[in-house]
Amino acid sequence: MGVVVIISTMDKLRPHPKVIHPKDLIKKKDTLNDKIAVWIGTHVGSMYCFYLFNVIALLSVKAAFETHNLVPIVNWVSSNWIQLVLLPAIMVAQNVAQEATEAKADADHTTLTYLANLQDEQMAELNNQSKILEYLKKEAGH
Repeated sequence: MGVVVIISTMDKLRPHPKVIHPKDLIKKKDTLNDKIAVWIGTHVGSMYCFYLFNVIALLSVKAAFETHNLVPIVNWVSSNWIQLVLLPAIMVAQNVAQEATEAKADADHTTLTYLANLQDEQMAELNNQSKILEYLKKEAGH
C-alpha cells in the first residue's frame, strides 16, 4: 500500500537547500536568436497555425485531383498537406506534453521539498530526544 502525502496549499513551503527545482538547473539564454526561436515555436506550434496551414494546403487540392494523375496527388499529399499541416499539429502535441512534464516536475519538487523539510524536522526532534535521554540517564545516575 502506498503512502499518501497531503500538502496543504495554505502552508508556505520553505525552500530546502538540497532540493533544486529542475527549472533552476537549466541555464536560460536571452539572446535574440533564442527569442526568435521561441516566438516561432509558440506561433507555428499553435492550433491557429494548424488551421491556417490546412486552408493553405486545401487551396491547391482541387488542382492536384483534377489532373487525374497519381503523381500530382502524391506530391500534394506529401509536400503540401503532410508538411504544412502535420508540422504545427506535432508541435502542439509536443507543447501539451511539455506542459504535463513541467506540471509533474513542479509537483515532484513540491513533494521533495516538503519531505526534505519534514526529514530535517524529524532529525531535529530525534536529536532533542537523544539529548533528553542522555540528561535523564545522568540524572538517574547511570
